[in-house]
Amino acid sequence: MCKLDLHGVRHADVVNKLNRYFFWEKPGWKQYTIITGNSNEMKQIVTEWLQQHEYKYYIPSHNLGEIHVSE
Repeated sequence: MCKLDLHGVRHADVVNKLNRYFFWEKPGWKQYTIITGNSNEMKQIVTEWLQQHEYKYYIPSHNLGEIHVSE
């Protein structure tokens, strides 16, 4: 499973980081973990991007600071 840690990434840069990671750096993987931390705005940006690109995802109840993604 690939991990993308968004700690320290500005909200304005998240979409570019997701595009680069999913489409250029790690394409073809079936499972990803995105570490968002506790920022609700960060989670919203990431989940909206995932929905736009039709990825399935869930936020585990034991760690609300990460999002698990599958194709």
